[in-house]
Amino acid sequence: MPLHITEYEGKPAFLFLDEEERVIELPTEYLRSLVNSPKKSAPGTILRYAEKARDLCSFLENHEVYGQLRVDDALRTLKVPAVSSFYQTLQGAGLEPTTVRLAESAVRRFTNWLNSDEAKYAHKRPLYPENAPYRTPTPTKKQPRYLTAHQVIELLQTLHYEAQRLVVHFIYDTGLRVSEVSRVRKTDLPDWRHYPNGQMYFPLIVKGSKGRGGKYKERQTIITKAYLFNFDFEENEKPGFLNVFGEPWTEDAIEALIRRARDRARFSEASAHRLRHGTAYTVLKSEHGHSMLDNLIILQKMLGHNDIDTTQINTHIPAPVLAQIRSNYGQAEFQARFEEAQEVFDRTYLPEKKEPPKHRIGATA
Repeated sequence: MPLHITEYEGKPAFLFLDEEERVIELPTEYLRSLVNSPKKSAPGTILRYAEKARDLCSFLENHEVYGQLRVDDALRTLKVPAVSSFYQTLQGAGLEPTTVRLAESAVRRFTNWLNSDEAKYAHKRPLYPENAPYRTPTPTKKQPRYLTAHQVIELLQTLHYEAQRLVVHFIYDTGLRVSEVSRVRKTDLPDWRHYPNGQMYFPLIVKGSKGRGGKYKERQTIITKAYLFNFDFEENEKPGFLNVFGEPWTEDAIEALIRRARDRARFSEASAHRLRHGTAYTVLKSEHGHSMLDNLIILQKMLGHNDIDTTQINTHIPAPVLAQIRSNYGQAEFQARFEEAQEVFDRTYLPEKKEPPKHRIGATA
């Protein structure tokens, strides 16, 4: 089913067409409502809603019964069994349980809109009455494969030099791969002094995987203000991070550093990869977006994933669990992500005068 995306007056405009190139009015009006709603949603979130509405409409076009009707009429007469069959089709296609649950969240919002004054009650009864349970299987809760902020603090406190603590916290804060850390240059680090007062998050250019011609593809992640003042903002291409001897960090050296910290902290598991998963956990429950889906889109960009399904798989945290975690925070108890980063820094910062004498351990300082 064609879904056309254009721009009108500076805003995205979505146009749904059936197989005969006729406008499907209901989902088109629904997306227009989302774009113009006072409750702003991230562009990536709106795109995901559009994709799921398209998938549902395409399913109805090919349905044995609903396929006899125009799509708008099928939506007006849509019943629960057909919606459940749509979810089963997604499961049969091999999609992850978290992906299917996210699809249901999008369909739930769309069908609730159909039963609204704005939609002129195109659907007479809501398919999801208030507090109705989800109809897709609850994603299995897996053993978390991430490090929490408090575990990161314990890990950092076993390291004897600020240069070591800084590079480990940097991975946790930005979600960079170890291979990407050594490619960060001083010119990449944002100078917070050039931004508005009170800004706590800053864009960081990342040289990710190699593309055509051997050139690195650039993307952006987010770095918090917590320890940016610790950097010397020089306009040069020197490495952004150096070890205790003033030498560039290598991938092997960082991995060895984390292993030693893990053993000292007596953790069963700790690695740069789990620090990255920790980034995923803290971003998904953060205040960055208006919803958990917003944060998933943000996280996809931070981790450098081409496909959002890869992001969901790598979080190892079921979406409903994260949504519940997020909803459990009261206004007074909620800790913003920059506050968490500041707490990590405050509890682990090690002034040079308190550092022990420097000595080499092989090539992993």
